[in-house]
Order: sequence, then structure tokens, then C-alpha cells
Amino acid sequence: MTQAQFKRRSVLGSLGATMLSTLAPPAFAQGSAFPNRPIKIIVPWAAGGGGDVIVRLMGTSLQKRLGQAIVVDNRPGAVGTIGSVVAARSPADGYTLVYGGMESHTIAPQAMKKAPYDPRKEFVAIAPLGFFPAALVVSAAHPAKNLNQFLQMAKEAKTPMSFGSWSTATSGHLMMEALKEAKGVDLLHVPYNGTAPLLQAQLSQQVDCSINVLSTVEPHLRNGALRLLAISMPQRLPEFADVPTLKEIGLNVERGPWVGIFGPAGMPADVLARVHEAVDATLKEPAIVEQTKKMFFVVEHMDQRAYQNFYLSEIDRWGQYIKTAKITIE
Repeated sequence: MTQAQFKRRSVLGSLGATMLSTLAPPAFAQGSAFPNRPIKIIVPWAAGGGGDVIVRLMGTSLQKRLGQAIVVDNRPGAVGTIGSVVAARSPADGYTLVYGGMESHTIAPQAMKKAPYDPRKEFVAIAPLGFFPAALVVSAAHPAKNLNQFLQMAKEAKTPMSFGSWSTATSGHLMMEALKEAKGVDLLHVPYNGTAPLLQAQLSQQVDCSINVLSTVEPHLRNGALRLLAISMPQRLPEFADVPTLKEIGLNVERGPWVGIFGPAGMPADVLARVHEAVDATLKEPAIVEQTKKMFFVVEHMDQRAYQNFYLSEIDRWGQYIKTAKITIE
């Protein structure tokens, strides 16, 4: 791995600090067709996080393409379900959208004892944004030098080795449950409250391993504090050519936590097409491509129908792991 390849830095903080919650409307005239007033995008996570930054990064381009101001509304809490509920109960006219994904739209509503919404019936998947590659890591001081050694140690351990996640019923938690099932190992789950506390627990060796987002652990891979064992990608990354993907070791996992733009079910077809076109074109802009690469965010493109089918298949797939592992959110 070259020094140049490792010079990537997460730009989350700097971007989040410099972008406003309401993006000013463009100066050109607006027609009577959709949209004819500002569009609100609910981000069900705290300001400054990965999802918040991606939406704001796209905002200026979206407002130019749609001819209206884009208002970012942060509604964090309950694994993304608080803000998502607001979107689900909004009129299906395209003026209230939500940044949603694997955790808020496929895992949490199936793991909660009292689901706040039916993800199949109350949302429509409009346009994919992409995914954050997830990294399975151990401390550099851990005796396992690679994934095979780690799995062998886990099988031979008299008491279960531990793995950390950034919370119960998150994508990191479910990916480790998939690993346990695929490889026949027993690992003790230790949940934390966010990716930063999880990182600190891993660095201080409170857990044997963890799955965290690549952008969070990358600086510590670079400085030698952490060791990368596997990564959630369709193919190996050039920067980590010697590290296997979760897919190639037998897991039905190609992506890390995926995210996209959703709306209330029942949106008119022409509105769906208009929003999808604007989001998809924005993600192809060179400046956006460059910034997302710096964030280790992998952009994906699908037409709206394909994305809806993907969304429904993800609900089914992760629902099975939730049942098998008996995961419940109070």
C-alpha cells in the first residue's frame, strides 16, 4: 500500500460545518409543474454525520436541477426511525423526502417490538446514493494476522471471543451475525452507542474485533493501530488488495451500509421520475464523484424500478438474519 493511496481523509467534518441547513433557491424562473415550492429532505441522523454530509453535498446541484430550494431537516433518533416516521406520514407529493437506508428502512422496523412503520407498504425507494464500505478489524496487537487465523482462534476458544458494533440491530451487528452463521463460530456481541465509541473500544482492545465503516477506521489502519481482516465490497479495493471481501469468504454481503432517497408510498410516477433523474445526474458530476471518493463512499446507480426491487429484497434478506439471531430492539 503506497503512502499516496493512504492520503485520503474523511471530509465529513469540514463539509458538514460549511453547508447550511437550507440551501438558497436558484435565481432562474420556476415552472408550474413539479416542483413549484421548496423540497424538504429529512435526514434521520444527527447533523455532521456521513448521511447528513452527503445530502448537503448534493444540495446545490439538486436545487439547480429541480429549480427549487432544498431544505435539510435533521430528525435523529431511534436508529433513524424518528425522522422516517415523519416522512412516512407526509403527503406523497414529492415535497417531503427522506434519506434512508439499510438500518432505518430494513433492519430497525423489523427488529423493533412495536414497528413504527411498515417499510414495504409505507415507503417507495426513489434513487440509490451508494454505500459505506464496512471493515472488519482487530487491534494491531491481536495475535490473528488475517481472517483465517481469526476464525480458527474463534472456533478453538474455550469462551466466545467478542465483537463490537455501533449499536444493536445495525448493519455492523447484522453483518457479524451473517459471519457467525456462514463460518460456524460463536462470538459475543458488545454494542456501543455510535461508530466513535466503537472505534475507541477497538483501539483499547475492549473487544476482539468489530465491523465499522471504513472511513472511520482508515486513519488507524494507516498508522498501524488497527489491522484489516475483511471488507464489504463487491470486489477487493486496490488500496487493500490483499484483504478479502465478505462476499468471497462466503457471506451474502456485497455492500456496507447502503443509503438512498425515499418518499412516502403513493408518489406519482412523474414525480418519482423527476426526483430520480435529478439525484442520479447529481451523483455523476465530477466534483461530487471526487468528494465521495475522499469519504470512501461508493456511489451506485440503478433505475427507480430496480432500486425498489433491491429495497424489497433487502427487507427480506436481513429480516431472516434478525429472526435467526433473535435480535430485538425495545
